[in-house]
Amino acid sequence: MTENDSRSVLTEALRRALAGEDDPVQLRNAIVNPHRLSAVEKSAWLQLHNWRADENLRTQFPKHAEFSRRRMNELLEQLET
Repeated sequence: MTENDSRSVLTEALRRALAGEDDPVQLRNAIVNPHRLSAVEKSAWLQLHNWRADENLRTQFPKHAEFSRRRMNELLEQLET
């Protein structure tokens, strides 16, 4: 997978997660080796994994949900530039 491919996959995954359409299997199949990602791509990949794991926390703690959503939007902007 080239850098452009990984960026587009992560960009789309962030958009889908923010829209409530998270697909962990698709991301796992698309990015097999996250060690090869750039720093911002690794951050996005990790944030997507945290997003899935933190669903209950986001429900219980609105400030945590706001922080996570803001972080994902920041990463999305970075990947789009």
